[in-house]
Amino acid sequence: MTIKAKCRNCDKEVPADQFKLHYKYKMMVCPDCFRGKTQLQKEKAKAEQEKPSKPAGWDMDDEYLQKVKRERDKEQPQFQKVPGSEHLQCTCCNCKYSFKYDPFRKRPRSCPFCNEDIPKLNTYSLL
Repeated sequence: MTIKAKCRNCDKEVPADQFKLHYKYKMMVCPDCFRGKTQLQKEKAKAEQEKPSKPAGWDMDDEYLQKVKRERDKEQPQFQKVPGSEHLQCTCCNCKYSFKYDPFRKRPRSCPFCNEDIPKLNTYSLL
């Protein structure tokens, strides 16, 4: 007969010989809490609660348009003018790395972090 004890972290009944000392919680926890499974379940539950409610009349077409807009925004790099210089602050679409970009010499030609090509930029709008 095994003795069961209640985990203080997740309130689950588990055999007492399976408990382990967790370094973050500084207490004995069940194997699921030790591996982080209960933390993942809590995060998933929180994410489901935080989902924004859709307005009345929301349908599949609206869902598709929202998805396309998100993808298009992700593809476009963000350029911001650096005050006092002719360089631009560029944020890579692929890895979100931020770096300085010279639009007249077109340097660097790719992202220094992930080597993703930088799309063409109209330099006449920067003059």
